[in-house]
Amino acid sequence: MTRILLAALAGTLLAAAAPAPPPVGAEPALRLLLAAASMPIPPSSSCYGIIPGVPRPKLGDFLATPLAALDSGTNRVSGGCTHGQCHVRITHNAGEDVFSSEFRFRALRGRLVPASLSCFSTP
Repeated sequence: MTRILLAALAGTLLAAAAPAPPPVGAEPALRLLLAAASMPIPPSSSCYGIIPGVPRPKLGDFLATPLAALDSGTNRVSGGCTHGQCHVRITHNAGEDVFSSEFRFRALRGRLVPASLSCFSTP
């Protein structure tokens, strides 16, 4: 029993001592989203929805919509990841705010965790 407790304590101490991954900027966070483009949207996600003409939308379909609308005006992709919590925000401004789409998710071992995906948008 003592060995089990010592092993558990050692594991806890090693996990606590392990450095957290450094924060990353918008480009690495966007790469995580793009790498998951073929992922079906989980029905429990706030991203789940209907895209006309797309029978079974995937994450890439939801990314294509705001990216395709970045035309004239001021366009920005911002975001990043801290401690595995990531967000990517795509905004379009043409003298006034036109739209904003934000994707929030958790990353684990360099991959997006599907169950963590949530989306927020303003028209």
